[in-house]
Amino acid sequence: MKSCANLIWEHQQHCQISLVLAAEELFNSLDERLAPKVFLIAASLKPNMNRPFVGVECPEAEYVPQDFRSLKALCIQHSLQMNQQECNDEEHYQQLLNAAYTSEIQRVLRAHINGSSNENFVSSPVLIDGYLVYVVTELNKKILNTYYYLSKDSSFSGQKISRSFIESVIKVYLDASANALKAKSPSDFNVLAKTRDELVSKAGQDFMTTVSMAGQHPNSLHVLYDACNTISSLKYEGAEGFGKMVIAPKTHPNVRITMELEKPIHIKDFRKVRKFLELADHKQLILSDSVLIYGLCQLRGKYNYHEESLFIVNFTKHFHWEVTHHGHVMVSVAFRMPDLYNEKINREKFFSSLKRLFTGIDKVRLNTLWDITMEATKQKHGTILAISSKAAEEAARLSSQCFKIRPIRINKDIIHQISSIDGAVLIDIDCTCHAIGVILDGIATSNGDSSRGARYNSAVRYYEYMEHKAQTVLVVISEDGIIDLIPNLKPQVKHSAINKHINALVKLSETDKFLRKSFNRLMDFFQENDFYLSQKECTTVNRLRRIIELKNKDSNEGIRMIWDNLSPNKEMNPAYYLKE
Repeated sequence: MKSCANLIWEHQQHCQISLVLAAEELFNSLDERLAPKVFLIAASLKPNMNRPFVGVECPEAEYVPQDFRSLKALCIQHSLQMNQQECNDEEHYQQLLNAAYTSEIQRVLRAHINGSSNENFVSSPVLIDGYLVYVVTELNKKILNTYYYLSKDSSFSGQKISRSFIESVIKVYLDASANALKAKSPSDFNVLAKTRDELVSKAGQDFMTTVSMAGQHPNSLHVLYDACNTISSLKYEGAEGFGKMVIAPKTHPNVRITMELEKPIHIKDFRKVRKFLELADHKQLILSDSVLIYGLCQLRGKYNYHEESLFIVNFTKHFHWEVTHHGHVMVSVAFRMPDLYNEKINREKFFSSLKRLFTGIDKVRLNTLWDITMEATKQKHGTILAISSKAAEEAARLSSQCFKIRPIRINKDIIHQISSIDGAVLIDIDCTCHAIGVILDGIATSNGDSSRGARYNSAVRYYEYMEHKAQTVLVVISEDGIIDLIPNLKPQVKHSAINKHINALVKLSETDKFLRKSFNRLMDFFQENDFYLSQKECTTVNRLRRIIELKNKDSNEGIRMIWDNLSPNKEMNPAYYLKE
């Protein structure tokens, strides 16, 4: 729907913009790398010479109606078949046509140039003014592939299930989007009729249905999600609940019952379940089919993970639990809010930051530092890991406010112990520890965050104090589970990509035809990547923008955007460019 000629219904542009905003709020809160895009495809139920057969509401023009021209042939084919069969069942006709349209849309999207880098998901259609309208959501394929998925998409009973929590999130979003399209006016259009948290919670419930099905209980109530939330919230004699619960059939070959209850506990009998959890440890696990608790068990033998018949719910601390399959965390829940499981610190960012901050550091050291850091993140009371090129000198300087120790190479086995007291652990890039319990110093800074605790702000002050004295990185593990890498460097980019967009802007300034969408797309790129632009590049882009705007000030094509002048960032340096 690039122009009025392709307008299918009055509010389609408003709907598409609202869908994009809702997708960004939902998916970016889980993983901003997913980079969601949303557009609409409308295909007519019957050919009409006076109206376009296909409409595409895709502001960036990555897809156009011509891409989906094959839908018309499908429509004619089904219409002829219905006429030959003398069938007047419109509902049946729509169902058949929808199945054909959906399959063809997915085929076209996979074959499109964007299909190599993005994964597309298509909603159920909504009938609007004689058109079947589909919401299509695109997510970054590379990022999606970093998550763990089950292989089966149906349960033992044949019920359709989600293979991962992210699939459940996508399903919930598409369902909400399709429902929103049914609104009769823009004022009624609201994709997030439920809050973002409610949608994520609903996705958590949906995925836990997959887990519940593994138990094969004939009368499964699908209450596992709410039950785990409640059980994790309860304390027993003032103590938090720790332990694991196996979700599997009672007769599962990889389960050996070590203590069987004479009368199983219903999982909704929360206080009894919480009390029984006190008996569980890393060897003895609670056995449940998602409805009944049968007793304690141990795992035995080699599990055939292809069967996807055994899951483990791990209660990690108060109000926190997670679900694993074959050693892979599939969803983690904190304070009733499910989340995608990511490494607590992004490995790629960790390696990139340390290579840029510690000149000449090799892969062996990076891997060792990564292992130590991952172990330190398990410290439930929080800690700071201070990595410094002058760790020995700093240990001597701060000797009055730390426990200075004889230098010792640390490993994963000892880091948990030495990080259990207040203060930072001071190490060098060889993982040699020089001091523990370090009280970091520094001067007041405007870069602190009053919403964060003393640990985080002291790390910021210390880094700014040491920034020009030694190569320094601090890993801050807060008690509330937030983990920060200081300094928080922006990712590296290809300088050639910036040059490519500047050259495109030069060509656009030289053409007589005004391509507003291309202009807006280029300016959007520069606004998003303004950090990486030099003074000269900012000046060039600003000059070209003014030329294009002045030449086309009287144009009525498209929506006119107001773009700010670009200015260089003082923190930018050539290290932010990838080697090409």
